[in-house]
Order: sequence, then structure tokens, then C-alpha cells
Amino acid sequence: MNFFAKLNEIESNGTPVVLCIVTNTHGSTPRHAGSKMIVYPNGDIFGTVGGGKLEALCIEEALKLLHNGLTNTLNYRLVNPEMGDPGVCGGELEVYLEVIGKKSKVVILGAGHVGKQLSYLAKWIGFDVILIDDREELISEQNIPDVSQRYRSFSDFLAEYGEPSLNDIYVVMTTRNLEIDVKNIPEILKLNPRYLGVIGSKKRWVTTTELLLKAGVSDSEIEKIFSPIGLDLGSESPEEIALSIVAEILKQKNKTSGDSLRYFRRKKVDVE
Repeated sequence: MNFFAKLNEIESNGTPVVLCIVTNTHGSTPRHAGSKMIVYPNGDIFGTVGGGKLEALCIEEALKLLHNGLTNTLNYRLVNPEMGDPGVCGGELEVYLEVIGKKSKVVILGAGHVGKQLSYLAKWIGFDVILIDDREELISEQNIPDVSQRYRSFSDFLAEYGEPSLNDIYVVMTTRNLEIDVKNIPEILKLNPRYLGVIGSKKRWVTTTELLLKAGVSDSEIEKIFSPIGLDLGSESPEEIALSIVAEILKQKNKTSGDSLRYFRRKKVDVE
């Protein structure tokens, strides 16, 4: 399989890997600019950026990048190993590293009307969608066909995924009652999701908050939760509510204000 076919396979499968590309060289180096390598989470590689200690260092940095970043640029001098250089070729080499294939996950608890529409919209935008509900008829492939995984409970989901892989998740609780919320919210908060939204009225959220406090959840943790859920779009239908929820997730994901982009007071501006 050629390199670009391998990249296409990775993107299709949603496998998180690090793409390493030699972007610049000077003098004698083991590989030329444009040489590529893929590093998998288990340390396996496809392709090469030069072998030896240089490549081992790239793999080491790539594995770190899978957990704490998206890009990095490494610069190596291949002159004097006694000074820590990873080679004696005499040249210099620059390697660009980028995490690819990794999709943010939207975990939806509750496959009712809103959860169903939310799963469609989140998948269409490009999220990896995971659906959790104890009702077999709602979570079935016939009812909601296009999600990555389905689980009957949040504990079943955690048993497969575990905490280390959950550093980029957005959790939405579109459940049928607040008892389900109160039971699962403390465990969800332990994962430190980038977003946790809980559907329901203001009155329901007040009651949920009181029960969470009694269960030992701190005020500071409760403050991280978005409820009532979604941006204020005047939404009523499941489709519109799902849209408002995704808009709030994107606001959080992209760290934006969510304000309208219309020009303030319709000021005349120069547009190139």
C-alpha cells in the first residue's frame, strides 16, 4: 500500500496517528525533504524519516503529541553525538509532526427525539458519535443507523474506552429523567470532558443541582455543566434543539464568542 492510500485508510477509520514529514534539510542527512513517516499509538511506524536514533526521537515525540498536542516541529543537528546529536552525517534536518485521523467524540446519553437528531447532526459535522441508552428499540441500528458505537449504560462505555483515551470528548445528556443524570454526572465529571450539557428546564436543573450537591459534587464542578442546554435560538422542535446544542458545543470547542458576525452598525469596511 502506498503512503497516500495509507493516509486515506487512517482518515476513514478515524485512527489517531502522527504524520512526520522532513520539511527541510541542510548538508548531509539520511533522508531528503519530503520524506514521510506515520507513527501509530503503539509505536509502530509506516515509512521512515531516516532510521537510527533520529527516528527513535521522532517516534518518542510523536507518542507524546498524541496525548498533549496537534503539531510540533523538531530540529536536529547530525554532527556530534557526544553533544547529544542523533547522528554524525554532518547536516541538519527539520521534521514537522501533526496528529491526524483523530476525531473529537460526542457521547450522547439518551436516544430519544433530541438525541436521535443530535446524533445525525454531530456525525454530519464530523464528530465521532457514541450513543448510550438502555432502551434497545431506541439504540438499535434500525432506529439510528449511523453512529460509531452503542452502549446500554455509561459504565459499559467506560469499560471499553477507559479514561486515558477520553481527552477530547463532548458529553450531551438528553435523558428521559433527572435520576439518570444524577447517577452519571459524577462519573462523567471525573473524565474532565471539554463539554458537558444536560437537557431539561430551569426547574429540573435546580432540582438536579440540589441532588448533586447532596451526592458530594462541589459547586465548582457543577459550574462546568451547561444546563439548560444549547444556545438561545428559540428552539422547540427536536431538530432545532439539536442544532442549538451543536452550536454550543462548537462555541466551546473553537473557543469563540458565538456572537453574530454581522457588521456592527453596518459600518462600511474595505474587503479585499
